[in-house]
Order: sequence, then structure tokens, then C-alpha cells
Amino acid sequence: MSGSETNMRAAKHDFSPTYDQPWPQAYYLAHLALDYMICDRAKPVFETIITRLRRQRPDRPLKIVDIGASYGLNAALLSAPLTLDDLYAAYTLADGPLASQSLEDHEAFFTHHKLREDLEIVGLDPSRQALRYARDVGLIGAAVTANLETEELSPADREALRDTDLIISTGCVGYATVRTFKRVYEATAASRPWVASFAMHPFGYGDIAAMLAGFGLVTTECPHLRQRQRRFSTAHERASILALMAEQGMDDRLERTTGYIYAAFHLSTPREDGA
Repeated sequence: MSGSETNMRAAKHDFSPTYDQPWPQAYYLAHLALDYMICDRAKPVFETIITRLRRQRPDRPLKIVDIGASYGLNAALLSAPLTLDDLYAAYTLADGPLASQSLEDHEAFFTHHKLREDLEIVGLDPSRQALRYARDVGLIGAAVTANLETEELSPADREALRDTDLIISTGCVGYATVRTFKRVYEATAASRPWVASFAMHPFGYGDIAAMLAGFGLVTTECPHLRQRQRRFSTAHERASILALMAEQGMDDRLERTTGYIYAAFHLSTPREDGA
């Protein structure tokens, strides 16, 4: 890991204690406390992309790989008519339908909301217990738990990723570097998936875009789709992130005026698709 990567990771609030527990309640409480909202903001962007890919690839369920899937938050939002506020209420209120530690309750909740059958979602995350939960309640169809920063994909993992149509991420960039994205794209390149990523400031996307260019993908940053990720956790985090953004020449006006950290949106598509 480079020194700049280490500094950027150190600057940011650490949610990791909540990422790999058997149940998601602590994860949702920690994110709610900082008004974490990127997945909700990303949902309509991803839905537009899914609609376009569905027209191009109509013959089977659309296969989506979510890098940094954790407990299946993106899968829940994309597969069901739910908002992030719905999930926060369900998981964090004392009488919420997902406040229990009963797998039957959780399965019943998502069954009631009729998950889409035209999407097949694969979760990729080294948090094994989180992915096990997402798979057990039906949010994802397969789980890849290798840490692709340091490990290669197994044959079973490669099979799970085969025929991917779309790769998404909402905030894992920086924790998942070009090493992870390269291993995923190498395993999925035959089906020419698109890659749609929200990269939280101050992490850049240049290394990932350059790697994808080697596979014939063109990456576009879409400034009009920049979205709020979450609030700053402390004054120290704010100062550290603003300093790193200034060091990299990033526009920090939104962070300075709103109290929120933002994420830049990048869409990478094969040249032949001309998106």
C-alpha cells in the first residue's frame, strides 16, 4: 500500500467493527448516526444503467457484482421497492421488523417485498459473516469472500463471477484498490461488463480507469452525478480529508459548505457500447 493510500485510509472514520458481525443492526446504527446516504443516492443512477443494459441483454437475468457488498444494502435497494430510510427503520427501531436476530423474520421481510427476479446479484466482500447474512436472507445469490487486495480468486469464485453484466461499488474505492478491480474484471471480461462506481473523496479513480482502459473500456466521470456520501464524523476527520483533497487538487467547496463528504461517479463502458 502506498503512503498516500495509508494516509487517506487513516483520515477516514473506521466503520470496520460493524462490518463482520452475524447480524446487521450495529452496521445500520453506525451508518445512520452519520447520515450515510450514498446507496440511496446511487439507486436511481444504477437503475438507469440497469434499464439500458436490460435492453441490450434481454435474454437472462442481469448479473450484478457489488464490490464491498457487506450485508447486501445495495442488493436490497436495487431488488426491492425500499428506501434506505425504510431499512434504517426496519433494522434500528426497537419494534422494527428486522430488529430481531431471527433469520425467519428477516427472510419473511424481504420475501414480503418481492425481490426482483430479473436481477442476479453477487456480493464481493472479505466480511464473511456479512455476506453470509445477505445470502441467507436472499439478497444475494452468491458470495465471494476473498480479500482481492492480497488473494487470487478461486475457481469457485471465478464461476460465481462468470457472465457478469454490471460491476458496481458505492464507497469501497480506496479500501478496494486497482488490485481488487483488476482481479474482478479479469474474471468477468468475457461478458464485457460495465463498471459503475461512486468513489468517496478524497480517493481518486485514475488507476482503476487506466486499468479498465487496458480491457477496452472508456471511463467517464459524471460531475452532475456527484452525490453525498455521509456527514463528517469529527472535526479531525473533516480537517484531514480537506487537507488531502487540497493536496490532490480536488474541488472541496461542497465538503467545506455542507458538512458532508461527497462521492464522484465514474462509468466505464466498452468502446463498442459507446455509452
